[in-house]
Amino acid sequence: MLGVALLATLVARAAAHGAVSWPRPRNAIDHEDAAAQANATYPYRGQACPSPDGPGRTTGVLGQACFWFSNGCAIGCASCDGKSRGPIPSSGDPRWRRKFDLCGAAARATVCDPRLRTVNTGAACGSEEDWYYYSPWRAPGAAPVFDACGMAGGTPVAGKFGGHYSATAHAKQGDLGSKTLRKAAPSVTWTAGQTVEVAWTVLANHGGGYQYRLCRASEPLTEACFQRLPLRFVGRQSLLWDRKPVFGSCPWPPPGTSGGTRVWFEGTYVSNGTVPEGSMWARNPLPRNDHQDTFAGFAPARGRLRRMWGPYNVEVVDTLALPADLPHGEWVLGWRWDCEESNQVWASCSDVTIVSPARAAS
Repeated sequence: MLGVALLATLVARAAAHGAVSWPRPRNAIDHEDAAAQANATYPYRGQACPSPDGPGRTTGVLGQACFWFSNGCAIGCASCDGKSRGPIPSSGDPRWRRKFDLCGAAARATVCDPRLRTVNTGAACGSEEDWYYYSPWRAPGAAPVFDACGMAGGTPVAGKFGGHYSATAHAKQGDLGSKTLRKAAPSVTWTAGQTVEVAWTVLANHGGGYQYRLCRASEPLTEACFQRLPLRFVGRQSLLWDRKPVFGSCPWPPPGTSGGTRVWFEGTYVSNGTVPEGSMWARNPLPRNDHQDTFAGFAPARGRLRRMWGPYNVEVVDTLALPADLPHGEWVLGWRWDCEESNQVWASCSDVTIVSPARAAS
């Protein structure tokens, strides 16, 4: 009951920019550029993606990792258009107040159960009131993306519904993650056959759900590569907030090693109608806020926690099962978040080392 009560308190706080926070992703390539903003006062101010830094504080340790995504991606489409966000029923513009098939492909949603949906769950599946029928989460993994590791800013050119990516010496708006983000020193070594903890954090929440998968670091980081090895969730999920990172040799420690408050709960998963076929996806457990008065879908409703997009310092922690037959070597952990409240797909790519049980024992 305690977990349910604490989870419910996030309803008013949950404000979709997101990124993996553990293992730290390649997408945080500019995290050192944000060092001057570390320990920023909560609520966070600045371009970098806020991450926990103890009670009531955030840090720029993830850089702009939460600005790598694909915009204008709906089920049934062969490619993303980079400019259409999807339905915004609260908008004053009638063009955004309806259900519409972005590509005219008459694709069929596979997620219809209200228990798996995250927004407008009272609408009958496929009805005209089911505005988000063609959103990525309604057929997990089926929507196209610009890049399996995300595109900087989500669009080739910054626009109304694409996040603006501040150019650095590392990347600029429109760069593709698989081409631009250099291989990083793995921050973790895992053993094949074991279970491992991973975590992601959010700047703005558009519901939907997500999947973790693996690709050999020596191969092109494409959707096809990641789709060959989707990972399964095991055990319970947890929310972790107000944990304190340790700067120095390990600037971003794994969950459970740096304090904070943690609440465990049963996750909600789907394996039917997913891509790859039968692969396991987790529903986003963060409660969304009703944006009926805000048009853009980011800030909370007027009169409720203004200027706060958060929850800034909350991480969603999952446990994954690694296949026992994974070859020893360098791998890339991919995270794909298919939104439901928008035609957007977020991505992160993290370098990891995987060893065999025999090698780990020696």
